[in-house]
Amino acid sequence: MENDTRIIELVKGVVGELVQNNIASLPLEDNTKTMDLREELDYYPGVMTLPPEEAYYQLDDVIYIYKQTVPHFRLGKNNLKKRFPKLLYMVDFDLYYDNERSDLTLQCNIYEDKDGEWVIKVRSIHMM
Repeated sequence: MENDTRIIELVKGVVGELVQNNIASLPLEDNTKTMDLREELDYYPGVMTLPPEEAYYQLDDVIYIYKQTVPHFRLGKNNLKKRFPKLLYMVDFDLYYDNERSDLTLQCNIYEDKDGEWVIKVRSIHMM
C-alpha cells in the first residue's frame, strides 16, 4: 500500500501539470519530445480536467501498474549525474476531459535512483 501511495502522488503531479498546460515542465523519458505530447493533446476534443480523487485509488480500473522485476539501466542525455535508475513500474493512467474519463492515456515509468529516490518520467500520451 505504501508503494501505491507513492505511485499515486507521482502520477497526480504529472496530471496536475498537464491540466495546467505546463507540458514543458514535465519530466520526460530521453526519447520523448514535448512537441509530440502537445500534438497528441491538441488533437483531443474538449478541456482536460482533474480526475476525481477516487480515480487515483481505483488501481485495478484506472491506473495500470506493470511491476518490473529486472533493473533498467540507461545513460541518456538527461542522465547527467549517471544515477543509473532502476525501472520499478510502468503506469498507464486515463486522462479526464470535461470531467469524464477519456480514452486518452498517459504512460509513465517510475524509477528508483541509486539513493532510493523515486522519479517519474513521461513516456507518451496516446489513445488507448
